[in-house]
Amino acid sequence: MTQVPQPGDIVFAHSDGAMGRAIRFGERIRWGEKPSHWNHVAIVSRVDTTGVYVIQAEPRGVTDDKRIESVGEYVLFSPPIGTQADWILQFAEEQVGSRYGWGSIVSIFFDILTPNWFPSFRRPSTWVCSALVAEALRYGGWLSDWGDIYTVTPAQLYESLVSTL
Repeated sequence: MTQVPQPGDIVFAHSDGAMGRAIRFGERIRWGEKPSHWNHVAIVSRVDTTGVYVIQAEPRGVTDDKRIESVGEYVLFSPPIGTQADWILQFAEEQVGSRYGWGSIVSIFFDILTPNWFPSFRRPSTWVCSALVAEALRYGGWLSDWGDIYTVTPAQLYESLVSTL
């Protein structure tokens, strides 16, 4: 974990809004255990005199105009050793303006309720928060065998990064 935010850092957040509660509820259904505290993930995009800003997939799409305080309670992680923070950031910046994956959210809901062999449906060029960050980490050189990147939850991504410390 880091204390002073740097571009390329990974942000895990907790919120009590409807989306945050729904994510934690979905984790409980899928794995039958208490969900993680963390229900959102983003990437620090810039630090300047006006604040710390994040790139995140949110309902209006992938954005880079929100300050870190907007995500709720949060913790920061430096990218894993051997991972290129500038590449993580480059990938994330290229996704700004992409649409949010509402169709993916519906598909993820069915993924939670059905066996793994059941087909998933995704719309190209859309993102959910954990898929965006997991793919940015992969672009930066951190490899993890996720299978379907869209079924990685913020909790799983958090646990995976914690295990690298």
